[in-house]
Amino acid sequence: MSVLFVFVDGLGIAPQGPDNPLTRVKEPPLGLLCGNEAPGFRLIEADACLGVEGVPQSATGGTALFTGVNAPKAVGRHVQALPNTQLRRIIARNGLLRRARERGVSVGFANTYTPRFFMRGRNRIRSVTTVMAESAGMRLNRLEDLIAGRAVYRDYTNAIIAEQGHDVARLEPEEAGGRLGKLARAKDLLLYEFFQTDHVGHRGTTKDAFEVLADLNRFLQAALRHIDPGVDTFVLSSDHGNVEDMETSAHTTNPVPILLYGKGADALLADVSRPNICHVTPLILSIVS
Repeated sequence: MSVLFVFVDGLGIAPQGPDNPLTRVKEPPLGLLCGNEAPGFRLIEADACLGVEGVPQSATGGTALFTGVNAPKAVGRHVQALPNTQLRRIIARNGLLRRARERGVSVGFANTYTPRFFMRGRNRIRSVTTVMAESAGMRLNRLEDLIAGRAVYRDYTNAIIAEQGHDVARLEPEEAGGRLGKLARAKDLLLYEFFQTDHVGHRGTTKDAFEVLADLNRFLQAALRHIDPGVDTFVLSSDHGNVEDMETSAHTTNPVPILLYGKGADALLADVSRPNICHVTPLILSIVS
């Protein structure tokens, strides 16, 4: 049994229309976010506002997603970008990866970090996922892991890291997705983070956003070919909306997906009447424990 959890930053659910690039993505899994259907998949619309006034942000949204704690309520507001001291404490105590490891679950974080990240030492940028992995006592993947095929970069094609001067092979979405799917088979729980969606939502055009989403869908489809739906589970979720509404460059208050495929997908969260992103971590722990 394996659970592949893909975190897609800045991915909400919105009505079809010219400002929603997901409208043009017809095939699963992302095609389900605009009303298309596919056997074996279940889409749950989850609230990311969590009862706190304002627009959801990455630090508090990510903390809520990966801990099950209502982080905006705990700190009294939505916090942008990187987790502050209070949020880091919440993550250290309640992070998904730590809690899974404490239950004897074999966990992995697929993303690679660049040499520059490690050179920064105490000054390095620590996202929610980084704080979570470090507080779980996990070794962060390095460039040599990427080259050896043991990891996937945040830009799974490796275009960005190659442009930085590193000698790495560029991958097609299908090749990178296949690698992620194979890595998932070696763990009880594997997490992968993708945040080019949030980046293009802030700075790109609708055309740019569609291209990012179309390639991401190809990547996910390739990963799903390694998922046995009778045994394994695929989970995709997000921390807040953004890319689904290209009329604005800001985050949105739209619901975000909890997209499920595989073992138990029909039954999972059946007893939750008003799903929100705090339900994702308990959901995954219930599957792997």
